[in-house]
Amino acid sequence: MIHNIEDEKKKMNRQRNDGFSGGLTDEALMELIRQVESEEMIHAPRHLKENIFDMLRRERRTAKKMQVFTYRVKVLAAMAAALTVLIFMPDDRAESVEKIPVQQEESGFLEEIAMQRQKDRDEDWERYLVQQERGGVRGFFDGVNEKVTQFGTELYHSINKQ
Repeated sequence: MIHNIEDEKKKMNRQRNDGFSGGLTDEALMELIRQVESEEMIHAPRHLKENIFDMLRRERRTAKKMQVFTYRVKVLAAMAAALTVLIFMPDDRAESVEKIPVQQEESGFLEEIAMQRQKDRDEDWERYLVQQERGGVRGFFDGVNEKVTQFGTELYHSINKQ
């Protein structure tokens, strides 16, 4: 009988201290410590960790998909805006360029530029054929290096002409 009275007092004490609003009394704290030391603790479910990681992976995957989707929408909106501007832009510039008569000096200068471009294309074609003969990855990177060097040289010359 005495044993049952003590159990009832413990249950009542636990019910009063379950609210966590006022904190545990010293007796309840000592009882909790004794209970944890004497009895087996409750373990988490076996697959809890895996379930949490799976849920995190799914959330990250959906976040990435959403990010890619928003990026695509932004690109499509920008393309649509650019096309709209191109469609509705007045075409006055092309007509005004056609109305200006080309003078003799300008036509000679334009012919000179056209000849230089043709010469550059021929040289590029020759370089391309030489690169094809070299072949392999080494030849590819040598060609890239040569093109970058040529671009830098042409850029330097064009800047210095002005």
